[in-house]
Amino acid sequence: MIQHVIHTYRFNLGFAELLVKDLSPEQMVQQPNGLVNHPAWSLGHLTMTANNLATICGLDSQVPDGWTDIFVTGGIPSGDVSLYPSKDALLGALQAQHERNTQAVQQADSALFSTPHPDERVGKHFPTMGDLIVFLMTSHETDHLGQLAAWRRAMGLGSATGR
Repeated sequence: MIQHVIHTYRFNLGFAELLVKDLSPEQMVQQPNGLVNHPAWSLGHLTMTANNLATICGLDSQVPDGWTDIFVTGGIPSGDVSLYPSKDALLGALQAQHERNTQAVQQADSALFSTPHPDERVGKHFPTMGDLIVFLMTSHETDHLGQLAAWRRAMGLGSATGR
């Protein structure tokens, strides 16, 4: 089953790359029609979440300096391009997190997936660590990638897939 999750995780990374490949640095932080989560913030947020997944799998945190403050969950993204890493840095960090998470999940002891989530509040939604891991690798990423697809339409850029 985990190979299906990993397939989706790889697909998500490819889709993220496709969604931003044609964007300029200025476009990466635009917030058209009141859409707050622009591509720079979204990619950074996905990288931070992937880093959280890595720590769940027992890996050390590997977040570039300053990213925790820039991409804090609940923070308000800015339209100031100078506040964000470049598109290449964002994609590189997300790719690196994906690579290490894929390996970690493939090598994880099966007991990790059945371990109850230690936080009662989060555990209401994700009773086991496996439930959370699968959510982070699939649904969470897909949610934010859908936001990026909608952002492209709001920018008048159309579909990244050409459909």
